[in-house]
Amino acid sequence: MREETVARRYAAALLAQVRENDAALTSVQGDLQRIAQSLRDTPALGALLAQPLVTETRKKHVLAQAFQQDVQPVTLAFLNLLIDKRRANLLLEVQAEFDRMVREVRNIAYATATSAVPLSAEQSLQLERALEARTGKDIELKTEVDPELIGGVLVRIGDTVLDGTVRGNLERLREQLLARH
Repeated sequence: MREETVARRYAAALLAQVRENDAALTSVQGDLQRIAQSLRDTPALGALLAQPLVTETRKKHVLAQAFQQDVQPVTLAFLNLLIDKRRANLLLEVQAEFDRMVREVRNIAYATATSAVPLSAEQSLQLERALEARTGKDIELKTEVDPELIGGVLVRIGDTVLDGTVRGNLERLREQLLARH
């Protein structure tokens, strides 16, 4: 079974356990984000968890020492389950899947708007509202600047791309003109 499928199943199981309590859901999501950041910041911790020669008992002890005071008991129990099932190496993937699933449950979508010049706060807010009306989701908008776009805005929401750039319009016009000849 592919690792992403396994990670998705573990994330779904954890979500099912805490989904009914919004405060617990928020806490567990934060716990997993902090743990994932610790793994990225401390490669030795990730290496220890991935090391097959280190016993499960030792791994659980290290995680308890590192996180017991900072995470919910359900999160620590989940970490122990991952260790018991020899899936601790999937923790970053599980955390990413859990975040994705929580956004889905809460009807939130991330969008990236790329423009030739920085968008004003008002423009960003208007774009966010328009995207929310179009998608029916709450949008968390991130803006970027790419001067090569000439003008307009390129928006990405997941796999969907909305190209309202001058460069994109010129490319489409070019293709139409070439198709006529």
